[in-house]
Amino acid sequence: MKYERMMNGKNLLTVFGIRHHGPGSARSLRNALEALQPDCILIEGPPDANDLIDYVANDALKPPVAILVYNPSDLKQGAYYPFAHFSPEWQTMEYGITNDIPTTFMDLPRCLAFSLDEANAKNRQQLIRFEQENITNEGQKMAKDPLGYIAKLAGYDDSERWWDKTFERADSSSEVFTAINTMMTELRQSAGQAPLRDLQREAYMRKCIRTAIKEGFQNIAVVCGAWHGPVLEKYESYKPANDKKLLRGIKKKKTKATWVPWTYKRIARQSGYGAGVVSPAWYELLFDQSEEVSVRWMSKAAQLLRAEDLPASSAHVIEAVRLADTLAALRNLSVASINELREAATAILCEGTSTTLQLIAEKLIIGEKIGEVPDEIPVVPLQQDLNKTIKSARLTKEKAAFGKVEKQLDLRKPANLQASQLLHRLNILGIPWGTTVKNSQHTKGSFKEIWLLEWDPDFAIRIIEAGMWGNTVYEAATNYIFDQKNKQQTLAGLTQLIEAALNADLGEVITALTEALTNQSALTKDVLKLMEALPSLANVIRYGSSRRIDVGAVATVLNQTIPRIGIGLPNACLNIDEAMAEDIFQKIVSVNWAIHTLNEPKYLEIWYNALTKVMGMTANGILVGLSTRILFDKQVIDVEVSSTYLSLALSKGGEPLFGAQWIEGFLNGSGLLLIYNDSLWQIIDDWLNDLEEERFGEVLPILRRTFSQFSHPERQKMMELAKRGQQKLSVVATEEKDSLNQERVAKVLPTLKLLLDL
Repeated sequence: MKYERMMNGKNLLTVFGIRHHGPGSARSLRNALEALQPDCILIEGPPDANDLIDYVANDALKPPVAILVYNPSDLKQGAYYPFAHFSPEWQTMEYGITNDIPTTFMDLPRCLAFSLDEANAKNRQQLIRFEQENITNEGQKMAKDPLGYIAKLAGYDDSERWWDKTFERADSSSEVFTAINTMMTELRQSAGQAPLRDLQREAYMRKCIRTAIKEGFQNIAVVCGAWHGPVLEKYESYKPANDKKLLRGIKKKKTKATWVPWTYKRIARQSGYGAGVVSPAWYELLFDQSEEVSVRWMSKAAQLLRAEDLPASSAHVIEAVRLADTLAALRNLSVASINELREAATAILCEGTSTTLQLIAEKLIIGEKIGEVPDEIPVVPLQQDLNKTIKSARLTKEKAAFGKVEKQLDLRKPANLQASQLLHRLNILGIPWGTTVKNSQHTKGSFKEIWLLEWDPDFAIRIIEAGMWGNTVYEAATNYIFDQKNKQQTLAGLTQLIEAALNADLGEVITALTEALTNQSALTKDVLKLMEALPSLANVIRYGSSRRIDVGAVATVLNQTIPRIGIGLPNACLNIDEAMAEDIFQKIVSVNWAIHTLNEPKYLEIWYNALTKVMGMTANGILVGLSTRILFDKQVIDVEVSSTYLSLALSKGGEPLFGAQWIEGFLNGSGLLLIYNDSLWQIIDDWLNDLEEERFGEVLPILRRTFSQFSHPERQKMMELAKRGQQKLSVVATEEKDSLNQERVAKVLPTLKLLLDL
């Protein structure tokens, strides 16, 4: 094989232009390195992370993983460098370590790149103007996506498909790199001036090549992105002084680097990662088992479909593979690509229904794999404590690698309680690994929690950022809550903090929060703010026993807050607009839930007295109706009283809009009340019959919104009641020899059907 070119009569330099995450070029590259046997390897990557390369030999470091380089003084400055098992760079690092060959990164260090990022942000307009004056639009397109540009020239809309056909399915030939470098040479000549950042990066890469030569290496292999290949291969054509000039004056920033787990979902191009690929799972199969890749891929598709209780037999697999091969032949492809396999799977396995394939597409095409990082890799103390706590709480990040995984926790079990506390503490620190799901209404007690877990690799930088608050998860969450307490000026905000601290079992901060809560409660005069805070206070009381927390101080605040709500609520319902009424409506629902959760007789009496006052007011109809419904549900008033208030709200002398709002509030949550109470049904039925057509049009949107919230069985039952009521009217009319106006009936029934959505 002849990749090398003689340098200075004794030095051999070989440049391999690659595509990141390309399994075909990775296989070809590995074969090429075996034949070349270099004594030095330079890889496009951040030199800040050179110390991490040796960890590639550690069996516990399992790709996909990423190198994270960050600025410890400004954690907003961070960069990820992901690698899959089939990435050419990963294969190169493995080869270098296995053969004891010095292997280093040679790209522009992030310690310089971070400074350039700051400078470019400050002088963005100047940079844009420079590129507009020196780089053509066509040149910018080439530099931004050179492979995509070539793919379009070759007649492909998708660069992925062009690369797959041209290189990934090639027979690992060494001539792949010659072809790539030749294409890139022509492309760069056509593009003209490259972007300034590319020039700076390439200047540094050439500097690394010269350094390697000075150090005495004579057979140097350079592995870089295809775009950079031509200017590195001909590094002698560039004067060192000009390269130094490009890099002069760039300030260095302090950086740190570590390995972090990554996922195929993040590598996939759909995630927004620029150097990603459409189908990581396909590329993995292509790299590991290229001989029978079509059969294996289709077999996996059949297995996944069967797991979804869909029919997919061996015969289906055979026919699908044949169809994929036929499609490839028709398209002048040597073998089927992922596109042919997908089309064949849709036609044969999914019987032509693309939606069926979507059930398994992410698992089949993107893949579920998540990487692993060994404990001995240097991390911040907070990460070390988090790893230990995850193990002791019997949680695993791997299970949540793809999509959300449900986890049920019983807080009476020590490990489950620890897991709950950990997840709550992470949420406090802005690391939402898990989100809680409200328990079923049939679930009894407060000892059960349901979580949806999904680990995001971006949490790595958040963990580092959270490390500023402490070296353990408990310490960091506690310090963060203390900081927020000092900034919080509202009662609702403080109650949310104390609820979060309680759930996370942050005992040190709860006393300080309750003191602040007591003081803020005394200063708060707005009844709506008190109502906003009450549900969180109720949760504190509710979960305090299950979490073994003293909530006496919170109970004191409740004893002050609920009477003030009872006194202030009726006045708060007066002289308000529709938007304010909707806000108070939601607050009444929340407070009602909270007070009945507490189930204290003295609280219930205060609350019912307040609702009774609202029920007797002529304020906003939706609030009056809601208050009446709550009192009826709790058997404070009976159906006769409810009917009386309903009749008053729908009286002929009243405003129809008020009546419609009253019905909306009264029927909130369920329509069963009307179905099983003839008197209530008849009052509303008579009111609707008596409405003039013009007024009916005014209230129709409110009624439509009200009835649309009922379940289909409820609406169907109401329709049956309406029909029976019409039949009764017909009988009465016959007996009284009074004919019914059929024309009016024909007008009412279609509207009634529309209301009930039947």
